[in-house]
Amino acid sequence: MKKDSVADGIRDFIEKLVELVIGAVFLWMLFVGVYAFVDAHGVTESGKLGDDVKAAAEELKTQSDSKMDGLKAINNEIIGWITINDTQIDQPIMQAKDNTKYLTRDYSGNFSTSGGVFVDYRNNKLEDEYSIIYGHRMKDGLMFSDVTKYVDETYFRAHSTGTVYTETKKYKAEVIGFSVINVASTDIYAIEKLQNNSVLAKAAFDRHAMYLSDTEVKAGDKLILLSTCDNDARFKRDVLLLKIVSD
Repeated sequence: MKKDSVADGIRDFIEKLVELVIGAVFLWMLFVGVYAFVDAHGVTESGKLGDDVKAAAEELKTQSDSKMDGLKAINNEIIGWITINDTQIDQPIMQAKDNTKYLTRDYSGNFSTSGGVFVDYRNNKLEDEYSIIYGHRMKDGLMFSDVTKYVDETYFRAHSTGTVYTETKKYKAEVIGFSVINVASTDIYAIEKLQNNSVLAKAAFDRHAMYLSDTEVKAGDKLILLSTCDNDARFKRDVLLLKIVSD
């Protein structure tokens, strides 16, 4: 009889322990689910532009010259704005002293999981013959997500114009090339070698190009490379080459 009581006690203890473990697992799964939802929502929200920067951008776009006082009041590291027609690429461009700051900071310089769009720190703002602008590929279609759509040649041909504003000028932009490259293809990222030689930069891009327009590039022209992560983010980048000319 005594043995039965001991066995019953052990059985009760095990059952309660199992219930506690199951309850703990359920609570953990619930926590993970809620966190994932909140985190995803936060990433989406942090990638959106605020009314302040939108208003400053509209002021910039309606002026006959490129005056960026409104944008500079928000963040002095904003050095330009890029818009590709009929896409969601419509973003302020920042530049810091390195290429890490705006991976996790937004247009106002505040922490953001979606980061911001920024020109390579080695460039002379957007004044070089060849500049590189980086931006995250967001699942909600924001930032540089639409760059990945250029893998479709029909899309490439149909979305080929835009505008780039700098601190000194307004430029018309023409999409002249697209490619998906391996991250080891460092030649097109060699700013020090290419920034003052658009012809050499174009030749470097052509070696990787998936699609090209027939637009000619000559010495003195200005090129901008837009770079974002491919779906295979570990090993590939989607890159879009623009030629810009004074408007």
